[in-house]
Amino acid sequence: MSDILCKLLEIVKNNPTQTAEVIAETLSITRQSASRKLKVWVEENLLTVSGRGRSTRYELVEQVESFTFNLSDDLDEFQAYTQTLAPKLKSLNQNVLEIFQYGFTEMFNNAIDHSCGEKITVEIRQTPISTFVSITDNGLGIFEKIQKAFDLVDIRQSIFELSKGKLTTDKANHSGEGIFFSSKIFDFFCINSKGWAFVHNAGVIDIMYEHDIEYIDGTKVMFELSHSSTKRTKDVFDQFAMPDEYAFATTVVPVNLAKHEGEFLMSRSQAKRLVARFEHFQKVILDFQGVTSIGQGFADQIFRVYQNEHPNVQLFVINTADDIKDMIQRTGYKI
Repeated sequence: MSDILCKLLEIVKNNPTQTAEVIAETLSITRQSASRKLKVWVEENLLTVSGRGRSTRYELVEQVESFTFNLSDDLDEFQAYTQTLAPKLKSLNQNVLEIFQYGFTEMFNNAIDHSCGEKITVEIRQTPISTFVSITDNGLGIFEKIQKAFDLVDIRQSIFELSKGKLTTDKANHSGEGIFFSSKIFDFFCINSKGWAFVHNAGVIDIMYEHDIEYIDGTKVMFELSHSSTKRTKDVFDQFAMPDEYAFATTVVPVNLAKHEGEFLMSRSQAKRLVARFEHFQKVILDFQGVTSIGQGFADQIFRVYQNEHPNVQLFVINTADDIKDMIQRTGYKI
């Protein structure tokens, strides 16, 4: 499928009604010509159409299939991949295949090793322009398990620590990198467990949801990627490695996840939770997107106290509002 057709079908996806008008405007053609194109795409089984006149609605054809595996000692994540997702991706480019194989096997292996459940369900939703995958187990729940293993304050702290990377409850067998890199490499990535969810959308600030989501008793990991994606696994890995090194040495921390609903980032105790485990990295980029202000104690604890105690950890800031820049610079930190 050509890149142009992919982009046009993406427009259809985002404009299911009044679609012909949007396509006509995009291509600078008449509405009648746009309608003829839409009719061809329906005939080619790329779209479905329902309704008439102004109620006409176009949607991408979606194929859905699910698979269930019983958790056992001989369950293998690569074998699960070859049985479920791999056959549906054969026509896609190498870089897209590598991303799906990496993300699927990492997340499926996590369910095998960590869930303590009895079964894993894989659901695949595929349209002409993208593939969406969910991997669901009926185990303990990832956020609750992390909270108990690390004696954290609450579930929110579990999600925040998970977003930093290098967090695992089984250091002997896992590096704690799989979720971090998977969240960065897909267009959409979400972990949902027991009324809580962590969401990473490409180009959008990371989000923590509570309650206003589908309730999953175990853990459900979801990810989606465009078939025309130009991303490469190597590029994402390199982004978080230091120059001339291959180790996972850099992390980007979404500071807004440290700010619970209704709170302001003012205290030293909040700052101490923020910097927890920073020493596992050589470079920490603090992303202040979505944060409008911070307190003097919060800034001082991070940029003076912590930095003096850990001179080998390089702290950087991005997306800082002017008020935040001023508060950080008062600590002596140079932006």
